[in-house]
Amino acid sequence: MKRNKLYSRREPTRDVKIYYIFCEGDKREATYFHFFQRLASSINIQIIKIDDGKNHPMGLFNNACTKLLQSPENLDPKFELTEEDEVWFITDTDKWEGHIELLRSTVSEKNNWFVAQSNPSFEVWLYYHFEKEKPSERISNWKNHLNIKIKGGFDNRKHPAQIEVAILNAETNFTTTNGQPDPATTEMFILAKKILLLVKDELENFRGKE
Repeated sequence: MKRNKLYSRREPTRDVKIYYIFCEGDKREATYFHFFQRLASSINIQIIKIDDGKNHPMGLFNNACTKLLQSPENLDPKFELTEEDEVWFITDTDKWEGHIELLRSTVSEKNNWFVAQSNPSFEVWLYYHFEKEKPSERISNWKNHLNIKIKGGFDNRKHPAQIEVAILNAETNFTTTNGQPDPATTEMFILAKKILLLVKDELENFRGKE
């Protein structure tokens, strides 16, 4: 597969809208989003590392405030947040179900701050890059299930290019109960739609070189 030309694109400039993403995991989620960051200069995705280890929902929020918001107690935040930028919290249901409601409530008070929850984990979103329907059985280990469903496992060097398929499948299967995503569903398609708008041409070019 020829990717060198695609991945030698320049870094996006600051006049491009930035998506600041705070997530529990610092590997799988980060490498997924880096695919799009490397693909196009029309998008700037910043995956913010959680240095203090507090990756629970409100820990993510507190990290965002420290790194993005200036205050008398925080005169020099690490990043410059503008009104056009968006802040996203990528969180799983499995560990934090009772805590996510507080995160949602707190985030709702901020402009352009959002939550994308997967039930039970981020792997549900990856699953929909290949599958049209929910699993017929309850999945106890989504990482193993993903490796079974996808030969060789999910490859972040190429499989994120199926984002359009994932959006369609995830949105079609999305349901909620009491405001929470049902099992085997994810809100990631909401963020993915925004990303797709900015990288659509580059994705077509990428797929044409596979």
